[in-house]
Amino acid sequence: MDSTKKNILVNINKGYIRHFLAMINSLAINNAGSQFDVYIMHTDLKDEDKGYIRTMTQANINPIYIYMDSSLFKGAPKVKRYPYEIYYRIFAPIMLPESVDRILYLDSDMIVHNNIDELYNMNFEGNYFIACTQIHSFMQWFNRIRLTVGKDHYYINTGVMVMNIKELRGVIDTDKIFKFIKSNGWRMCLYDQDVIFKFFGNKIRLVDPRFYNLSDRYIMFYNMRKPKHKIDADWVANNNVIIHYLGKNKPWKDNYKGILKNYYHTYSVKK
Repeated sequence: MDSTKKNILVNINKGYIRHFLAMINSLAINNAGSQFDVYIMHTDLKDEDKGYIRTMTQANINPIYIYMDSSLFKGAPKVKRYPYEIYYRIFAPIMLPESVDRILYLDSDMIVHNNIDELYNMNFEGNYFIACTQIHSFMQWFNRIRLTVGKDHYYINTGVMVMNIKELRGVIDTDKIFKFIKSNGWRMCLYDQDVIFKFFGNKIRLVDPRFYNLSDRYIMFYNMRKPKHKIDADWVANNNVIIHYLGKNKPWKDNYKGILKNYYHTYSVKK
């Protein structure tokens, strides 16, 4: 096995191509010693979009497209707040080729400004996911009550996940998942995160969000709790690996607030 070859998973639509390019080129530039097979789940990319992506990505990026036909979601509840993309991460172990045993899923509203080797190669220790949580004990307790799971379940942010595809292939039951969503939609908030929490929340290896899933919102709350050990711009530059522009606070918008904006603009692609 080529230790420099890494599998990356994303899902995008036409409207997010520019942000995806910033994320994937930041990954490629700051991990120049690795080759990346980038599996792109989509429903609306045309040949011209794929050609543009190939032209605008670094040489160590190999885009591989997975068309997610709507028939895949037969029986899936339709959610007004979210498109069918919310199910892509659930379907990934079924859609990816058998040769893929491990993959790093990344949202496109991110910048990877450091080396990912330690995260990517981390031991699953018998778990299905390696990921971060950005909530603390009270909200963990509340989510366990809301979705009726035990104390061994942890609610994660699904923007960064190393996925144990080899093991997940044997345990994914989409019919069971869709049945749960239909029966419990009224109590669900973030559908993909809720599903992973409900069905696999006890098979998570947690890693530190300061390093692998850092947002301005997390920085604000962390600095309020630990004023003597604040995260500032120097700390981010020297320690963080993956930045996540969570929620509506996006660096390409005029109303952005925070200390992480420049990372996006360093790698952004002009229209």
